[in-house]
Amino acid sequence: MGWIADLLKEIPSAARYKSELEAMEKENASLKSLVADLRQEIQRRDDIVQKEKSHSSRLEEIKEKILVALTQHKELEAGQISHLLNIGSQLATFHLEELKSLDMVNDYYAVDSPVFWGIVQGGRAYLVRHGLLA
Repeated sequence: MGWIADLLKEIPSAARYKSELEAMEKENASLKSLVADLRQEIQRRDDIVQKEKSHSSRLEEIKEKILVALTQHKELEAGQISHLLNIGSQLATFHLEELKSLDMVNDYYAVDSPVFWGIVQGGRAYLVRHGLLA
């Protein structure tokens, strides 16, 4: 309360004002806490909306072809995908990494072979939503 509290101590009838000031300070602290909670909730909902927007919009055609190819084979290496789709292996790897960041594919490691890729639920859901999964 600071200088206001000091001033109120000097005024005989200030007890009422002091209690009102204390009540306002408690209310202010409570409101600050509420604002912080609401900001977190807004951020959480914004994140959900962004995720929904990213899932509702269409991917590039090459990414869709990669997802379809991964549904037709249990697992594929990036080189196999590049051969199937007639694209460079660097381009295939680039698109696979982007699909991984969208939780649509996952990479798997084996001791005796290169990395292979497989579709996960997010990728299947995308194909279903857009009528691309037979």
